[in-house]
Amino acid sequence: LRLILEPTLASRLTGDFRTGKRLNMRKIIPYIASDFRKDKIWLRRSKPSQRKYQVVLAIDDSKSMTENACGHLALESMALIARAMARLEVGEIGVVSFGAGGSTTSDENSAAANDASNTAVRTLHPLGAPFTDQGGPALVSQFTFAQDNTLADQPVVGLLTHLDASLEAARDSSRGGSETLQQLCLIIADGRFHEKEALRRQMREMSQKRGLLVAFIVLDNPKSSVLDMQTVSFANGKPEFAKYLDTFPFPFYTLVQDIAKLPAVISDLLRQWFEITAGG
Repeated sequence: LRLILEPTLASRLTGDFRTGKRLNMRKIIPYIASDFRKDKIWLRRSKPSQRKYQVVLAIDDSKSMTENACGHLALESMALIARAMARLEVGEIGVVSFGAGGSTTSDENSAAANDASNTAVRTLHPLGAPFTDQGGPALVSQFTFAQDNTLADQPVVGLLTHLDASLEAARDSSRGGSETLQQLCLIIADGRFHEKEALRRQMREMSQKRGLLVAFIVLDNPKSSVLDMQTVSFANGKPEFAKYLDTFPFPFYTLVQDIAKLPAVISDLLRQWFEITAGG
């Protein structure tokens, strides 16, 4: 991760410049000896040495995580990722939970539905607050994996709507401008949801934003694997079956069954994202 998440914030002095705020003492004698012609004797903070990222971990706190035996794995994943990012000093780390959410499809009560979906997203650790091992137990204790939702609810759509607004506000308030700011949102869940069409629309909007990656980490239980799931659709009255992951609405996603492989999986995912953004 240290190799992939390159420094983006120029904070280290380097030279040589004709103007600046600090003299390069090694250039003073050659400057005098050249009869004051070699005047590139100044240093500027132009060498990237610090990382300027905003990383948000979104953890599914719904009952399905317990039913699919993924709750403990989700907490281990959150702890592993958060500690790795904090050790790398990537910038700001935030943690949110989501679960039951109100429907966002009703025209008549759209405002109330949006409020219901937003209240299901809880900010457990805000961006900008220091992330320490001492605060870990209090953070973990806020997860119950007991939230329930119905077919009318759209918890993941509500999560993306909330993240879109909060990350935009965080970018606007970021010091030093937003041109070097990279935002990573890692959603950790079991990957089982029914709101695929609405998620595709929301993801199309968010994928157009520069410097933002929304990736889905599917925690999979081999005993009831999402790889074995199928979806059914009807064409001319006849059922058609397809693999569940073939219609997965997130362009960047990865499936994890073994927690030990999570660092390598995330590194691979981020490497592909940076290659695509650099090429585009």
